[in-house]
Amino acid sequence: MFIRRLVINALIAAARNPAVQKKAGEAAGKAVDKARPNLMKASRRAGELTRKAQDKLRDFTDPK
Repeated sequence: MFIRRLVINALIAAARNPAVQKKAGEAAGKAVDKARPNLMKASRRAGELTRKAQDKLRDFTDPK
């Protein structure tokens, strides 16, 4: 329990440090830039699946 509290307090203190915050922001930015193509691809695929599901539901609820 003591070690856990020590580690948590150390992480909180590090998170308050502006230099650490800047480095974390840069790392997060790089990760987002790297993941962006796959995120966009997944977003498009989710949109396609949503439209297909909507069309199927519409066919069930409003037959022609």
